Amino acid sequence: MWKTIVRRILILIPQIFIISLLVFLLANFMPGDALTGKIDPNTSPARLEELRQQWGYYDPWYIKYGRWLGNALQGDLGESTAYKIPVTQLIGERAMNTFWLSLVTTILMYIIGIILGILSGRYNERLPDKIIVFYTFIALAMPSIIFGLINIFVFAFKLKWFPMGGSVDVKYIAGTLPYILNRIYHMILPALTGALLYTVGIIQYLRSEIIDYKISDFVVTARSKGVPEKTVYSRHIFRNALLPIASSMGYEIAFLLSGSIFIENVFSYPGMGNLFLESILRRDYAVVNALIILFAVLTVLGTLLSDIIMSIVDPRIRIK
Repeated sequence: MWKTIVRRILILIPQIFIISLLVFLLANFMPGDALTGKIDPNTSPARLEELRQQWGYYDPWYIKYGRWLGNALQGDLGESTAYKIPVTQLIGERAMNTFWLSLVTTILMYIIGIILGILSGRYNERLPDKIIVFYTFIALAMPSIIFGLINIFVFAFKLKWFPMGGSVDVKYIAGTLPYILNRIYHMILPALTGALLYTVGIIQYLRSEIIDYKISDFVVTARSKGVPEKTVYSRHIFRNALLPIASSMGYEIAFLLSGSIFIENVFSYPGMGNLFLESILRRDYAVVNALIILFAVLTVLGTLLSDIIMSIVDPRIRIK
C-alpha cells in the first residue's frame, strides 16, 4: 500500500504541471486584466499603461508562465492584485475558514445521511421511506443558491436565530472562548445548508445498498438460522451497506475542503470558495491559478484517501 501512495504522489507532479499550464493559458487569453476598469480621477490612462508594462502584461505567455512557475517552485505564488498581499498569505487565511466550515458540514452531512439512509432502506416503500425519498428529490432539484437564500430569509432575517453572514463578529478577541463560540454560531446555518444539500448521495447509496442486502443469500441464511433481526441489520446489512459510503468519503472531504463556492458566496463566508469567485470577477489571476492547483491536489489526495479508507474498512480489499 505504501508503494501505491508514493506512486500516486509522484504521478501528482506532472498532473499539477499540466493543470497549471492549462489554467495559466486560459487566464492569459481572457479579455482584460487586473487593471481593467480601474480608471478614476486619481489614476491616468498613462499610469495604467506604465503599470501594465512594469508588471509584464505584454510579455509572451510562455515568458509569463516560466516566470510564474519559477517563482512558484520557490514558494512564491505571486501577489494578489486585489488585496495587495502575497497569495500564500491570503489563501492561508481563507483556508482555515473553509477547513472549519467543511469539518462541521462533513459531520452534519454524515450524521443526517446515515440516519435517513438507514431509515429509508429499512422501511422502504413505507411512509418514512416515501418522506425521505421526497426530500431527496427536492434537495436534488433545489439550487444551492436558492436554498441558501431561503434559509437566510427564514432563519436569519425573520426568526433571527442566526447571523446573516460572515465568519465572526468584530467585537470578539481572537483566541478567546466567546470568539470560538461566535465562529461556531456563524458556521451553523451555512454548514447545515450544505449538509442538507450534499447528503442526498449518501442517502441514496445507503438506501439502495440496504434494500439489496435485505434479500441477499447470506442475510436470508442468517434469518433462517434464527439470528435476531437487530443482529441481522447491525452485523450483516449495515456493515456491508456502509462500504460505498466509506469509499466516497475521501472525495466528499476533498470537495468540501475545496470550498463550496455557492454556499460561501450566499452566506458571505470568507472561505476559499468565495475567494475563488471573487478572484475570477476581479481578474486576480495569481489567486485563481493557485486555488485551482490547490483544488486539483485536494482531488487527487481525496482519491487516494478513499482507497485507503476502503482498504481499512474492508480487509478483503488491498491497494496493490
